[in-house]
Amino acid sequence: MYVLSPKQQNVVNQIKEIKEKRQKERDDYWKPIVADLKKDVFKNEWKSKENEWKAERNVLKLERDTFKAERDVFKIERDVRKTERDVFKTERDVFKTERDVFKTERDVFQVEKDSLLLENVGLKRMC
Repeated sequence: MYVLSPKQQNVVNQIKEIKEKRQKERDDYWKPIVADLKKDVFKNEWKSKENEWKAERNVLKLERDTFKAERDVFKIERDVRKTERDVFKTERDVFKTERDVFKTERDVFQVEKDSLLLENVGLKRMC
């Protein structure tokens, strides 16, 4: 280890101070630049993420719209089937009504036949 005189020690200290001052000037010069670069990088990363989220949201919206369209198609098909069912029910009711009319006519004919038979039996007894 060297022992420096106070004058030499003073010179070494001045050199250290000059170096530290230069380093501080460099740091002071670069700090805002680095901070701006970091901020720009963060902004770009954020924008990128934001665009990615927007793209995902748009994809989800498109899928939602597709599902809604499919749902509407199913609803239309359901309504068509309901309409067909109602038509069949109406036709069935018409057939039932016709059947009831035929049954009523049959009953009327049966009553007329029975009355004619009774009349015929009554006439035979009279003769």
